[in-house]
Amino acid sequence: MKQMKLAIAFFLCAATASAQTTKEEMIANLQKNGGNNMVYSAEFKPQTPAPKGYKPFYISHYGRHGSRYHYSGFDYMVMRNMLRDADKANALTATGKDLLARVERLYDDGFERAGDLTKTGFKQHQGIAERMVNSFPEVFGSNAFLDVKSSTSHRVLCSMDAFLQRVNSLRPGIKVQTESSRRIMKYINNEERDSVTSYLKKGAGWKEANEKLDKLCVHPERLVKAVFSDTAYVRTKVNGFQFMRKLFDLHCNMQNIDELGFDFSDFFTPEEQFDNWQVTNLYWYANFSTCPYSNSRGAKCGRNLLQNFLDEADKALAGNGVTATLRFGHDTGLMPLASLMGLEGCAVNVTDFSELYKYWCDYKIIPMAGNLQMIFYKSPKSNDILIKVLLNENEVKLPLESDIAPYYKWSEVEAYYRNVLKNLWN
Repeated sequence: MKQMKLAIAFFLCAATASAQTTKEEMIANLQKNGGNNMVYSAEFKPQTPAPKGYKPFYISHYGRHGSRYHYSGFDYMVMRNMLRDADKANALTATGKDLLARVERLYDDGFERAGDLTKTGFKQHQGIAERMVNSFPEVFGSNAFLDVKSSTSHRVLCSMDAFLQRVNSLRPGIKVQTESSRRIMKYINNEERDSVTSYLKKGAGWKEANEKLDKLCVHPERLVKAVFSDTAYVRTKVNGFQFMRKLFDLHCNMQNIDELGFDFSDFFTPEEQFDNWQVTNLYWYANFSTCPYSNSRGAKCGRNLLQNFLDEADKALAGNGVTATLRFGHDTGLMPLASLMGLEGCAVNVTDFSELYKYWCDYKIIPMAGNLQMIFYKSPKSNDILIKVLLNENEVKLPLESDIAPYYKWSEVEAYYRNVLKNLWN
């Protein structure tokens, strides 16, 4: 292996054209426009065999909860009440009445289940667990010990339960230690959205750049005309921008709900779905990744979780008996971690937000059940521990050089990331 060299720091990474996303790609698969609501894909690229003699022995993992109902029952209520009021005022078209009927059904099914894990979400984590056990059986042998941590969120606990149920069915009696408590939330999901917002407000040009994308992408006139029949009513009662954005949010989440049998895709053209997704994509980039207008503050929210990855790995390598450290949390935990680590496709510097989608896509990082797995390997013939990182079960490159990538020397990876943490605020 050649000596690894430190790459440009994560917050200075420049966008490259090596893996550009196209509008045509997004329109060909409209599920991708769901962004962080996209259902987990079970299509994976073949993995690179480990160097000769190396076998996996420890896994460090972070997984987002699986598919869920829309996070806010209030949004169901607001949309229902808005359309009800318009209907009472005879201000809905036939299309608008159809929309109201669907929203009523969605409200009845989901208001009291807002944020709850769906059957799809349960199956996602069972599938991830099964593939992990089958791909890395050495980690789940007779002496296996799983140290498992979860956010206090109900949907996350259910995701953890689904995962562990499947592990236990494949490896009955496996030793497991679990914890879900407020004391671990500082790294399981270290949100600092208020701090990021203040950085964005201070950033010269942020407001203008954000508003420019809104004006470029959100054109509610056609949708409003299709739903509402009374233009006078619309002028006084309907904020077209907010109406379109909220209906798009609800639509994006419908791919995660199992039994209703409808969505809102016919209320949007494919181009409108793509354009509205661009606005959502910018939200995630600005608040949880390497956006230059916030000085990459969103990515820096991943520092406690990255620290935990490093510290727990050191304990496992020192012989504490843990063969897998499994963490279950949220998109707001996974996104900053992947960005702070500078994983391939996760840390770019873009200021022209009309071009952002070409280089950085939320759905590639934080789909429902999105996960990061750091797999550790050892060989009886070498003192070097190797690792590779899987993002959503696909190999990704780290911001280091290695002639056997996607495998890297752990000693050099750890030194790199501890240096990142040490110099984070410089």
